[in-house]
Order: sequence, then C-alpha cells, then structure tokens
Amino acid sequence: MTRRIAVFYASTGASHRTAADALCGWCRALCPESEALRKDLLDYVPMALRACVASSHFAVTRRTPWLWDRLYRDTDAAPGRRPLSAFWNDIHRSISKTYVKRLFSDIDALNPHAILTTHFLGMSALLDKWEHRTPIYFVGTDYATHSLQRDPRFDGWFVGSAEAARQHRADNIPTSDYGVKDFGIPLSRDYTAPPTRREARRMLGIDEGKRMVTVMAGAYGIPRMDTVIDSMVDFSEWRVEIICSEDARTYEHMRDKYYPFRHITVRDCVQNTADYYAASDVIAINPNGVRIAEAAAVGAAMLLLDPLPGLERLNCDYVLERGAARRVFDDRSVGEQISELLESGGELGRMRSNAKALSRPEAGKHIILHVMERLDMVEKNELPKRSDAACGAKRGPESDGALRVTRAKGKRPL
Repeated sequence: MTRRIAVFYASTGASHRTAADALCGWCRALCPESEALRKDLLDYVPMALRACVASSHFAVTRRTPWLWDRLYRDTDAAPGRRPLSAFWNDIHRSISKTYVKRLFSDIDALNPHAILTTHFLGMSALLDKWEHRTPIYFVGTDYATHSLQRDPRFDGWFVGSAEAARQHRADNIPTSDYGVKDFGIPLSRDYTAPPTRREARRMLGIDEGKRMVTVMAGAYGIPRMDTVIDSMVDFSEWRVEIICSEDARTYEHMRDKYYPFRHITVRDCVQNTADYYAASDVIAINPNGVRIAEAAAVGAAMLLLDPLPGLERLNCDYVLERGAARRVFDDRSVGEQISELLESGGELGRMRSNAKALSRPEAGKHIILHVMERLDMVEKNELPKRSDAACGAKRGPESDGALRVTRAKGKRPL
C-alpha cells in the first residue's frame, strides 16, 4: 500500500539532517511503494530570521558556551518545575505559530499518513493543530533528550539509549506501545555492513601499515580546528584526513594552510564517511549523537573533542562511562593523546570493542517498521484506544504544569 511519510529536520546542525536522510533511505528500501518527503523546518521561517538563527546558534555555542549552558538548563525542565522553562516554552510556541504557517499548507498538500521529526523547531504549533489528526513522532539524535523533545503531545518517541527512555519515564511518559521506543539513533543503511579495515584501506588507497587518523572538522570553526590540527603537524609518519562536512569556509582555509604538509589531507564533504571511519586507527569527533553512533557502528576508537554544555556533554559522558572513547580537555594535546593511544595497543583494542557494543545500525529500520505497523493497525481498526495509563497525562500548551488528558472525538486514536 502506498503511504506518504513526512520527515522534518532543522539545519542548525548536520546531525539532524543526517538522521532525516537515513529515515528516508530506510523508508524507500523497506517500503518502495511509499513516498518519503524530507524538509528543513528552517525553510518555513523568513530568510533573515533563518540567518539569525544559524549565526546566533554558532556564536552562542562556540564563543559563549557558558551562556548556552544557562539557556539549556533554563529550558530543560517541564513547565511548572522551573518558571524559566515555562517562559522559554511560551516563546518557542509563539515563534512557531507566527513563522511556520507555510508548514501547515505543505502538510495539507502532502496529506501524510505519518510525520517524523528530528528537531523540535515549530513542533509546538504543529502539535496544537495536528494532534490526533496525523500521528507525529519525535526521533532523537542523541543519547539523552531535552524537555522540548519530550512534549507529551507527540504520538511516540524513538530514543537513542535507555538513559533517554528513563528521562521520559520521569516525565510520566510510558515506555509502551504508545510511548517511547529505545531503538537507537537512525543511521544510513551503509552502516549495517561497514567495510573491514583492510577493505576500507584498499578502497581509499591507503597502505596497511600506515597509521591513520580522521578528524571531523565541520562543527568547530577555524580557530579551534587550527589548534587541533597544529597538534598533529609534527607526526609526519601518520596519515591525517580532515573532513570539513560542507563547511566551505573552513575547508578553503584549512586546505590552504595545511597544503605544505604531505601527511595531512583536507577534504570537503564526503559521501563515504563509513570508509574513512573503518580505515582509521583513531577518529577525532565532536560528541554529537549521530557522529558517535556512526563511529560505534564500525567499531572505531573515538577521541571526543571538548563538548558543548547540554546534549553534547551528556553524549560524551554516556560514551566515556562505557569505555568507548577518550575525552580531550585541551585541544593542544590532541596529537599527543592520539600518539599515546596508538602506542597503547590494549587500550585501543578495548575502546574499539566497547564502541562496537554500542552499535545499533538498524535503528532506522526498526523505526520505519514500527511506524508502518502502527499504520496497518489503524487501517484494520486493530489499534486499541489509548487509556490514561497507556498514554500518560498530558500537559496542555497553555498550562504551567497543569495536567490534562487529550480527547478528540472523531479523530483517529494515535
């Protein structure tokens, strides 16, 4: 049966789009007769506001992380538990209602059977209008969640870890058929059968005996990445691959600066990231959930660059607790730490094994199959009505912690 699935993301970071692309890929592979539409939520806001969001996000996170930490903490609580959280939720709801009206017309035109989103931007307004009309699911791209991602009006949540599921239970959102599914972070189908180290090196033309380090550089900007790469300039016996993730300015700067160093290669965005991960002895990445999940899928040893407050820091803690990575506290020491890892032998092997234990490359497959199964049950009228215990008490959009249970006559019980 032909079904239409809308997948939304926000281009505030590459990970949200990467996860959305993965979901669309799995949908086409599993249900070739279905249609998957992928849209950027920032396309629905005015260009000036979009540019402001993108530039301010980078400026706050990279230049004033203490402010980002304060914003994260102030907003990461259910309304009623912290007054500032209710205030920020009201701001988000007002912006959503004002600037995402075109989103409604696009959804009307597509008339999707289900909506998946990897970002909360604009979802408050959409949930106000579409609740119980079309099932809307939130897909997490980290190993923890933020309260804005746990809006109880979503029809379901797909999370990256048991820790994230616990956060939902703390908000009285059940881990049941109507609640949270811990399937993992959705990845491209390429990661279900990644190449071995030998295969990857053969495809990339890299000698088996050469030490290789891959650095994902797009998320940090020029000044910081200069410090990271400068720490590896003297290790001429390595092969250092720098991938700039569609950041044209960073790519041009680093290409020109490190051109004289023959052991350092700077690349623009590549499509075969899995090959570079598999071929590497160590990879240096920022600890966003998708990057970590990709690295874990190939069993790569990870060096986590100093995380931002909030979800990056929680991701970092999650992986460190499981012995799958090391954390960098000083960018000037990256080269030294990589050298220690390469010489350690035992620690490097343990990190790879622990990373592989975190791997769940078929998360996207399970998410799509679950959504399709729920739609099948709706079509056959086999889906039982949601009880208060099954769906949990829900917070109304206008409340400051007051609880309500949603009821909608004549609308499908999802």
